[in-house]
Amino acid sequence: MQVPRTVGTPEAIDLVSRQPVLVRHRIDLATERMFHVVDITDDCGDLVASSGVQDGSLSVFTPHTTTAVKINERETCFLEDLRLFMESLVPAASYYRHDDFEIRDPSTLDTTPEEEPVNGHAHIKQMLLGASSETIPVLAGELGLGRWQRVLFIELDQARPRSLHLQVSGWS
Repeated sequence: MQVPRTVGTPEAIDLVSRQPVLVRHRIDLATERMFHVVDITDDCGDLVASSGVQDGSLSVFTPHTTTAVKINERETCFLEDLRLFMESLVPAASYYRHDDFEIRDPSTLDTTPEEEPVNGHAHIKQMLLGASSETIPVLAGELGLGRWQRVLFIELDQARPRSLHLQVSGWS
């Protein structure tokens, strides 16, 4: 079945008279619990506005293997549905070889086995969400997000200090 659609005309942007811009910013935050969702959309918009970029892109990256960055609605019932669904798929209370320090390679531990987090579930949830980063177009100096879209940072492990890297690049 053919889906009706309108195809717009490609827009060529003259960059000869414009200046390239690259701006980086780090956000440090402390999560409060497992599956803590932090809306960072305003931080992203503020960086784009202060950068002067009119056309380009914003990259949002989390350097943690038990967190995710996603674009979706920030609606309480949806987020609770997602949390419950992920917990049903990957229960925190199940056995994970990652958490079995009798068989795990000691060179993969950040600390001692007694201090190492038991978080195999959080690593698997991050892989299922598949999201260490998101890229958002910058169009006429604004984030090119849809009406309900928000940039969400999701803690999949436990309360702890976290960071995010934002980079806006384009032309002023």
